[in-house]
This record gives sequence, structure tokens and C-alpha cells, in this order.
Amino acid sequence: MSMETKRWGKKVAEDSETQANLSGHQQRTFWSAFWSALTAQRIKRGALLYWATLFSLIATVMHGVAVLHQLPPSVLLAVLLIAFTVIQAIATVAVVLLPARRLLPAAGIISAAGLLAWLVAHLFGLPDGFSLWQPETATLPDLYLPVAEGISAVFFFCLWGRTWPLERGVRRVIVKFLPLLVALGLLAWVALHSLSLVVIALDAGPVGSLENFFLLPVGILVVLLLLRLLVKPLRARTQGAGRTFLILLPALFVTSLLLGGGIVSASDTPWLSPSTPISVPAGQTATLTYCDSSNGSPLAIDISEPSAQAARPAPMVIYIHGGETLQGSRVVLDGSEDGVYFDQLRLDLLQRGFIVGAIDYGLVPLYNQRSEVQSAKCAIRFLRAHASALGIDPQRIGVYGPSQGGYIGDMLGTLPTDARYDTGQYLDQPSSVQAVVDMWGPTDLSNWSGSPGWAPLLTGNATAAQLRSVSPLYHVAHGDPPFLIIHGTDDWFIAPHHSQDFAKRLQAAGIPVTLVMVQHGTHGLYQPTEQPSAGTLVQMIVDFFSRTLGA
Repeated sequence: MSMETKRWGKKVAEDSETQANLSGHQQRTFWSAFWSALTAQRIKRGALLYWATLFSLIATVMHGVAVLHQLPPSVLLAVLLIAFTVIQAIATVAVVLLPARRLLPAAGIISAAGLLAWLVAHLFGLPDGFSLWQPETATLPDLYLPVAEGISAVFFFCLWGRTWPLERGVRRVIVKFLPLLVALGLLAWVALHSLSLVVIALDAGPVGSLENFFLLPVGILVVLLLLRLLVKPLRARTQGAGRTFLILLPALFVTSLLLGGGIVSASDTPWLSPSTPISVPAGQTATLTYCDSSNGSPLAIDISEPSAQAARPAPMVIYIHGGETLQGSRVVLDGSEDGVYFDQLRLDLLQRGFIVGAIDYGLVPLYNQRSEVQSAKCAIRFLRAHASALGIDPQRIGVYGPSQGGYIGDMLGTLPTDARYDTGQYLDQPSSVQAVVDMWGPTDLSNWSGSPGWAPLLTGNATAAQLRSVSPLYHVAHGDPPFLIIHGTDDWFIAPHHSQDFAKRLQAAGIPVTLVMVQHGTHGLYQPTEQPSAGTLVQMIVDFFSRTLGA
């Protein structure tokens, strides 16, 4: 190799190294400039930033639960929901770890986009080709997600507005006091719907209520105190931790309350489309839209078909959940002991050759109590309209349900046709049923003797005459279907006289009725010391439907 070639090779190598160093320097300069621009004008962490971050965080958790449990069937919508959840999670963590002024409007825009997407999806639906997918809106906790998104967006934008060089005046006052007005509005909203919180608290009991509402903030406090005791550098860096926690305590209580209901809502809320085919394969379960609620939201029904060997057309029974008009869903396995037995009941009915359904219906305060019965009647008409496609015998349909579900079932049994309740879709089909199982449902809304003092609040300000007009006890007539009535002798909520008086009225009208008073039974299906046991009651229900509807 000549000297000239060696010198040329050395020069090429030196030039390459120079270019590499220059490129690395340019990259470092770019990232340094980007980081400097991002961290410029850092703001002091304060109550408003922590409040905004908390609400954004619980919204992200609700999105995450929805991603895990109830993704929309559309692949495009599912990808968009997952991407948005990841982006919001990153923005929420970044804005509290790196409280830079430039990140505040970005975090606010992301939260506002989440609120806007929720409104569009629930009011109009999101497109997927020629189909529109719309989430169900049936309960108050369905609103917790947009509330969290809206509050976090307002707080982020207000915090960003506080960094503007504003003169004293109206603009500064609005930016400074708007978060306080939003917080007061949230407290007023919670107060207006306090009855639902009371019912949830009383259902869970004092200990359960403390766990539901305050476990998260108290847990955070305990973890923080333990870490400060164990980690000396952390103790030195968190001198104002006590004051910060006191500032955050109201937000922790509110967000823990919203988070509990929001997670349940995100788990149970299906995406529905009117273009979904009305069919369910043998041996499988599908979620369909059965009707629209009075507010225009689609309502869901789960339909489970027996095996292909079962005879068709088959009788069908529908589960109507309870919940004091305020809570509950069509999801049977809800983590409770009762849910285990209701799921066993569903499986036993399927083995007997029944088609088994479970419906959602709009709950108070988003909907009134009358609309709950209207929705159940619409579900019966929907099933008859599509009986051929689903393999249902339209002359053999029964219903069963606990508490409020029992009341709705009683109304279906004693009011086969009524202009007040037969409204909406499929009005060419009858809404009558051929068998009813009432489990500890109220039958006389004008008589709450033996119930807690707050129970009459569930019926509003109606007069005694109006309450009797919507009570199954006063609508019993010859020709009503057979009834199986189950009630606990120690029911603390719905006193036993509701079922006892109802059974007497049915007997007087010549209606076949069986009344089972469960010794030591309370307001539920399972109690360790009750007689008959929960398993025996399940078998009674299966035998009742087999006898009255056939399978």
C-alpha cells in the first residue's frame, strides 16, 4: 500500500470521527435545548397542582379498567382508547414530577379531550365504518369519569393561567377563584345526590363504608408516614408533608369516592351498537341492545343460550337486579356471596334447557322509578319481537329478581298491559310474563312500617294514593301468572309484611303462589344460619320455573 493511500485512508477516518463527534454534539445540543425549554419556568408544587393531578389520575385509572374489562368491539376504537389511556398516564405523572409551565396546558388539553370524547360517545356514538358504537349510561357512577376529566382540565388551565402576567382585575380574580367555585360546585353536586351515598353506606355497613370511602386516603397517609420514618433523605425532603396532606385530604376523600363507583361503572359498561345482529350461538353468552332508555341511551341485555342439544324454541327467564333503585347492574358475579348463588342459578337453568337473560335498566337519579318498569317491559317486547332469531318460545317467559328487581318483576306480573308503562319500542308485542319469582321485593310503596326511617325517601314526594297506584299489591287480578315469593324473617330493609300481604292477595284472587319465609334470612340470598339454605332456595327457583314454564 502506497504512502498516498495511507494518508488518504487516515484523512477519511479523521473526517468520519469528526462527523460522528459533530453529530453527537448536535444531538446533545438538541436534547439539552429541548430539556431546557421544557423545564423553563418551573412552578411551585401546590394544592391546586396536586388536586388536578389526583383527578387526572383517577380518570386514567377508570380508562385503564375499561381497557381491561370493556373494550369496544371495534379494533380502531379500542386502539384509540388504549393510546389515550397511555398518553394521559404519562402526562399525569410528568406534570407532577416535572411541574413545568409548558406541561400544564398539555395536561389540560388531554383531560378536556377525554371529556369531549366521552360526551360524543355517550350522546351520539363513535363511528366504526357504517356502525355507531355507544356506551351505556344507566347509573350515576357512569358520570364519575367525565366529572373527573372536567375538574382536572379546569384546574390545569387555571394553574396555567396563574402563570400569565395578568394585571389585577376581573381576569386575575376568575383565574384565582375559579378552582374554588368548581370545588364548591362539586360538593353541592355530591350533596344533591347524598341519598345514593347513604344507601350505599347502609348496605355496606359502617365498617364497609369506611373501607369504601376512606381506605385510599388513609392508606396513602399511613404509607407516607412509614416511608418518612424509615427513609431519612425522604424525611429531609418532605418537611411540609403534614401540611400538604391536610390540603389534599378533601381531594383524597372525593377522589376515593369517585374512584370506587367509577371503577365499577367502567367494568360493567358495555359498548353497544344497534347494527349488532340479534343472535346468540348455542352454549354462549352475548350482550345486545334491547331498547333505548328514556334519555336515549342504549340498554344492555346479556343472553345465555343453552347447549345445542336443548330443544328449540325454549322457555326464557330474565334476571332483574336489585339495588334500591340506585345501584346494581346485570352483571351477576359482582364479588358478593349472593352473586355466586345467582350465577349457580343461571347455570342450573341453562342445564334445564332455559335461555337465561339479565338486563340493565336506568337508575335513579338519572332516571325515575317508573322508567325502570318501562325498561323491563320493553325488554320483554324486544325478546318476543326477536323470538325466532333467539330460539325463544314467546309464550313461556319468566322473570326473577331480588329487592327492586323483585318489585319490577311483580309489576310485570300484575300489570300485563298498562299505557303508563308500555311505552317506547316494539309496541306491537305484549309485555306480559308467564311466571314470576319475587325475592324480598317491596309490594306496597305506601307502607314502609318495619323499614329504616330513610326508606320512604326512595319514593320521593308522592302521595299515598299515588304510591298505591304504583304498588303491585293493589294491581293483583284473576289471570295473573304463578308466583314464587321468598323473604327473610329478619329482613332489616324490606319488612316481611310486604311479601306476606302480597301472597294473601294473590291467593284471594285464585293465583297459584308459593310463599317461602326464610328463617334468620336477611335482605339477601345468602346467610350462613338461614333455613332453607341459599343452595336449597336456588333449587326451589329452578324447580318452580321448570314446573310453570316447562323445559
